[in-house]
Amino acid sequence: MGGETSPVLADVGGRPGVDCGGFCRYCYFRGVDWEEKRPFGCKNCPPGSPGCDYCGRSVWEDNGPFRPPGVVLQEVGMSLGFRREREATVSGGGDISNYPWLRELVASLRDLGIRSVQLGYTSGKGFEDPEEVEELCDLGVRSVSYTVFAWDPELRREWMGDRSPEASLACLEVFADRCEEVMVAAVLIPGVNDGDVLWKTCERLEELGIDALLLMRLGTREEHGIILGNSLVLDVKPHSLDEFKRIVTEVHEEFPFRVTGTPLWDPETSAPFALRTLGEELRELLPPVEVECSLITGRVAAPLIREVFRHVEGGEKVDVVPVEKDVACLITERDLERLDVSSLKRTVVLPGRALVHDARAEELLKRDGFERVVLRGPDRLTLDGEASCEVDREEVLEFELNAFRDLINTVNILGE
Repeated sequence: MGGETSPVLADVGGRPGVDCGGFCRYCYFRGVDWEEKRPFGCKNCPPGSPGCDYCGRSVWEDNGPFRPPGVVLQEVGMSLGFRREREATVSGGGDISNYPWLRELVASLRDLGIRSVQLGYTSGKGFEDPEEVEELCDLGVRSVSYTVFAWDPELRREWMGDRSPEASLACLEVFADRCEEVMVAAVLIPGVNDGDVLWKTCERLEELGIDALLLMRLGTREEHGIILGNSLVLDVKPHSLDEFKRIVTEVHEEFPFRVTGTPLWDPETSAPFALRTLGEELRELLPPVEVECSLITGRVAAPLIREVFRHVEGGEKVDVVPVEKDVACLITERDLERLDVSSLKRTVVLPGRALVHDARAEELLKRDGFERVVLRGPDRLTLDGEASCEVDREEVLEFELNAFRDLINTVNILGE
């Protein structure tokens, strides 16, 4: 087989707030009533009723307790089959620094022929001894994604519930020294870890030689994507989108490591929706829009999508309709219930990953008595900072061109 292969996944399971050393104060799972958990509905559900693995389990991070290493390794072995895969990613719904068998698992992956292990998201709260991290690196850990929050132990203690913040930061220092790739993340809370605190954190990260910093905008309310019945997570007003973008830009311009933001933006690639920077060139790169449609999306994407279609032949036929939700893939029934459907065109396009059952979406979007064709767009039209930080500008543009071609062709073929 030719081409690149993805690392095999070692899924250790785990539950938010339980298998992570306790909730961070800003965690978007804080306050979830698990007894009230229900599937949202999505395009993957059977026609008759909402409920599938994605919208009923994955979105809720309902992974159960940590899984014993034997179970994890059995699945890894089945995934490997006859492949000669040399890389693995250890990840789960809990925090892998709290996984009690992490050393045993990494050592066993080495025995299976895995030579490079990536540790998925970790807060580091479960790492209490730098020697433990040294040993993990000796066994093959080559990459890690680590939440720093701030290079200030007391802020980590207060906001992350880190019982040993000095040790957690010391462990990050070891990863930075030993690993080939270290990505660091921080949720930005106004007046807490932005401003001078962020600058001092970045100065320390520069000294350590980390590869990338992902800045994450705080979400506290349903409109920000807190959709599990637990809004308000934290009584703090997040940075505005413009403020957040400015911060990402300033850090990018000052420090040598890659800096991206989510839900926006990536100064190096111009994502999300980097296509908008190509201007009139898009008329040659994308097919013309032949059918009028209303394209439902989130507040972050809406102005950027409009800018893309401004340069597409027939783009004036696309009416971009934002709901009161920042991110399109977290649109739920409630957003469609609040939407004024009277101005929607005959053809309506929902985001591919919107959390609404197809039948329910049709019911809500036709509730004014007007017969409409309801379509699903691609799962993603662009890459946010969490994904774009691993690719270059040309790869972002290629991804977006393919996604917009799929979207336009779907509308042209199935729309009315």
